[in-house]
Amino acid sequence: MASLIPGFLAWPMPVCIAAVAVGRLVLCHDTVLDRIINQLFAWGAAGMLLFRFASGPDSPGPQLELALGCAAMTTAHLYALACIRRSGYDPDALRRRLWLSGSIALMSTVALVIAGAAARSDGLPLDMSRTGDGLAIAAAVTPIVFNTVVWFRMLLREFSMTDLTATEAVAGVGIILSIAFALGIQLVSALQLATGWPHLGPHLPRAELAFTVCVMVSAIAPAFPVARAFIRAVRLDSAGRACRRLDPLWRDLTAAVPEIVMRPAPDADPATRAFRMTVEIRDALIHLAPYMPAENTYGVEDYAHRIACAARARTAGHAPAYELTAPRVPLGSSDFDTDFRQLLDLSRAWSSRRPESPLQLARRPVRPARYAASGWWPHRDRDRRRAGRADSEVHQTAVTRLRTQ
Repeated sequence: MASLIPGFLAWPMPVCIAAVAVGRLVLCHDTVLDRIINQLFAWGAAGMLLFRFASGPDSPGPQLELALGCAAMTTAHLYALACIRRSGYDPDALRRRLWLSGSIALMSTVALVIAGAAARSDGLPLDMSRTGDGLAIAAAVTPIVFNTVVWFRMLLREFSMTDLTATEAVAGVGIILSIAFALGIQLVSALQLATGWPHLGPHLPRAELAFTVCVMVSAIAPAFPVARAFIRAVRLDSAGRACRRLDPLWRDLTAAVPEIVMRPAPDADPATRAFRMTVEIRDALIHLAPYMPAENTYGVEDYAHRIACAARARTAGHAPAYELTAPRVPLGSSDFDTDFRQLLDLSRAWSSRRPESPLQLARRPVRPARYAASGWWPHRDRDRRRAGRADSEVHQTAVTRLRTQ
């Protein structure tokens, strides 16, 4: 069968549809509707590939008949989707309609294979014609036309009754135009079969062109969820990027304070993971606050250094520097977004200077923390309370400085 599709597009298009089908099978399979759409594009990819194999000059076997059978199965899934509103979104009713339309498509495929074998045995080309085999082929592809008309009517009804966004409207118009193109080709083929006019050559190459156009255009909208799921899976979305930025700080702090790590959900999305990392980092900072040395510097880089010293002291097993309740860490806000941005800034400073991990820092000797600029060591309770008040002022000043950055 001679193909009407340009050679440079002949193989890339079925490969793209196969990629969409595989991506949806792996990433988008939660609901019955998702699974039906996945099966639809799997049948579409198989049909396009079989049309490619059947387009050779001497293609033996029933590749063309099986390609038409895949087209029938594809439109059977379209029929089931077209009746989804009629069935009230009932999964069982949807499965029954799919089973019915799929059974008819399977019988059509069997009829196509038988008619094709009879035509090859007579030395005739496989096409719709006024011969017995040609009429059998025309009758076998009738379910494809019927399912396409039902799907087209549903699209027109939904497009006129539903408020759509600009993207949905563009995708809907593209699908409607592709279906109208396919129906127009089928109408021309029926007219040529009935009257012999117009003289456009064999029918099946045009059927391949119509099927390919419809599948390619219809795959655009379902490909977006696959792309979004893939971006989330490889952590390229905003939440995934935030997780990567927080990861060095989170990994080092949770190594120093392992008891605050919560059990992660097995299927947690990046947004949930970023929120969990934020909570665990803040908990770790609260646990490390009693170990932090007091300094007269207030920048984010200096605060990262103090955190590293506190992690080193805690990992080495030293007692907290404060006997009283430790002041709260100089990060925090009633606004979660502000809190999140502050932790991202801290993680950036942590990664840029890349302090040694607490496990590495634990190998070094650690002296007790020095509290103020007074130059002496706190040995008495009165002195420790004074040092605690001084360090609390340092923390509050750091809070103000970090919130204004």
